[in-house]
Amino acid sequence: DPDLTSESSNNYEVGIEQGLPWNSKVSVTGFYIDVKDYIESIPNASGVDVFQNNDKYRFQGAELSAETRFLKNLMARVGYTYLYTKDKSSDTERTELQNRPRHTVTLEGKYSFNFGFSAYMNILYVADQVFYSRTTPLERKELNDYALVGLKLDQALLKNRLNLYVGVDNLFDIDYETSYGFPQAGRFIYG
Repeated sequence: DPDLTSESSNNYEVGIEQGLPWNSKVSVTGFYIDVKDYIESIPNASGVDVFQNNDKYRFQGAELSAETRFLKNLMARVGYTYLYTKDKSSDTERTELQNRPRHTVTLEGKYSFNFGFSAYMNILYVADQVFYSRTTPLERKELNDYALVGLKLDQALLKNRLNLYVGVDNLFDIDYETSYGFPQAGRFIYG
């Protein structure tokens, strides 16, 4: 689109990380972002993505994470992100931005055996996303919350020169959308 203008933003972030006993650590980060002329891809009525500028957006929130390796071969991590968004454009009917989850929780763990085999698992929980109708007056609706589980098994061979692995994303074949009307892939097995 020749009418697109470049976007600009002011980003502020402050965080702290604290080491803990038993080879553990926690961190907290706060962020605040103001964006002018935000470029966003919006599908039009025929399903084709159209890029357009949006006047003023604000993103603010906090991330909290904790990680431990209290056992030599075990890594466990948990994270939480809170995101508050606001459409600050002067001519908008939207109060918050669509397709940006208010709450995201991640859990992951990996155990590595001494003979080169490792097992990894992650869980992603996403909650409180909104979307708006494409016609006016705008109608605000919520996307369903969802939780995804992923697994991966890995075996190192030939002194770590070759790795064989098999994994699965979306283990339980959950139906979910990150944007209204665009369902995401179901169970995905790879190797």
